[in-house]
Amino acid sequence: MTGTYVLDANAVLDLIEAGPGARKVERLLQSALQQRSSVLISVLNWGEVFYLLWQRRDEETARRTIANLSRLPLRIIPVDLSQALKAGEIKAVHKIPYVDCVAAALAVLQEATLVTSDRDFEKLGRQFPILWIARA
Repeated sequence: MTGTYVLDANAVLDLIEAGPGARKVERLLQSALQQRSSVLISVLNWGEVFYLLWQRRDEETARRTIANLSRLPLRIIPVDLSQALKAGEIKAVHKIPYVDCVAAALAVLQEATLVTSDRDFEKLGRQFPILWIARA
């Protein structure tokens, strides 16, 4: 796999929990290790992963898992003004959760493929490429 990919929080959770899309995410990260692709995540989606781990398990597990994930070839991208405004535009038009809009905005601005299994992104149509990790 080559190119630039943006992970949504559920893609990272699928990886952690060995979900149905875990193998696709693993292949993307392997490609990034070999410098054939770039794998990005918004800092807000990173925070969402932390929050969901804390809620589903506990604080210690969340902190340990985030520390382990930090070793992956994954670039955590801060939210800048253009990304925040693009996310607001997507939210206004498509009415999906704002943190999902942040991931979509990052994909649009980086001309990247969004990696997700979240069906909310179906509402966006074909504005940018999506790699559906849990589809057959």
